[in-house]
Amino acid sequence: MIEAMNTQNRKLWIVALCSMALAVPLAAHETGFPEQTLKNAFPEATGFTLRKKTLTPDHIARVEQASESKVQNNDNPLSYYVALGKSPDGSGVLGTVVMVDTRGPKGLLDLAVGIRRDGTVARIVVVENKDEPGLSADGFLKQIEGNDAESLRAIGEDLQYSGDPQAAQALVNAVRRALYLLAAATAP
Repeated sequence: MIEAMNTQNRKLWIVALCSMALAVPLAAHETGFPEQTLKNAFPEATGFTLRKKTLTPDHIARVEQASESKVQNNDNPLSYYVALGKSPDGSGVLGTVVMVDTRGPKGLLDLAVGIRRDGTVARIVVVENKDEPGLSADGFLKQIEGNDAESLRAIGEDLQYSGDPQAAQALVNAVRRALYLLAAATAP
């Protein structure tokens, strides 16, 4: 069909197709460059650089086992954002932001996880919460900050949450998944 069109009509057809593709709604963390969300995850950053890595089936299996959380379709290839700014070591890299989502017992949770260069959680930004409102509370999220993937354990053991423990555990497992996804994507 496209071969039969003249050059002008072919250009219009391509523009129309591209316009339709841009109008398709995507998940919250996949729509364009999420500058404000990234700034909320790393307020001290002066810029962000997008990186992508396609994970192997072996990587995915290890991430799922370690994080006790299923790797989502939009996790692979993994898009992550390197936070740039004045770092103590002079490298100019503060850390990384990984976007993940999960489903709690009552609904979707969409998160941006700021991860320091040492592999600990710098900050969690709840981009969308269709589950319990308490999951977005600073008091709960601050308990997770400073932990790495190994030190984040079960609700009630290390972390306290007064609402549905399954909802809180879904969020924690998603954060652990973000940490393991980043480790898999940046491994030599």
